[in-house]
Amino acid sequence: MVGETLRTVAAAAMRTLDDTCYLVPGLTWQVAAGQIADCVTTDHRAEHFRVLLLPAHALEAIWACRAAVVHATGHDVEHLADLLDDCLQPVHHTDLSGLVEAVDRVLAVLALDLPAARTLAVRVALNGGIGEEDQATFGEVLAAWRRAGAAG
Repeated sequence: MVGETLRTVAAAAMRTLDDTCYLVPGLTWQVAAGQIADCVTTDHRAEHFRVLLLPAHALEAIWACRAAVVHATGHDVEHLADLLDDCLQPVHHTDLSGLVEAVDRVLAVLALDLPAARTLAVRVALNGGIGEEDQATFGEVLAAWRRAGAAG
């Protein structure tokens, strides 16, 4: 839902070429949408653990889009708020605050720096996957994501 919504805003922002209507440039919305689309999964099993190399500009783009959505919830940012309202309620059955919560969950996963996650990333990079011996470490990562509100 998040990637699709941000992609919709990116398309609208690119079409208008007016950064003030959507608070950040269209390219920023597009980078954030693409990054989120790359990391979406709801199947939290060890064999689906992936290592994503996240450039700093991509994380900054997600934070900038989150800030724009938060700003749109409390202020009269007509173009952005109207577009999001039109997209979120009928398509995803949520509102601007629901979108902010969803972006926060994505950011929690992307920004949570854990020794266990680094251990798994090294093992995936070196071995091409996670073995049976890594199940406890993977459980630590999922537990941290659950505490952050990011995993079911």
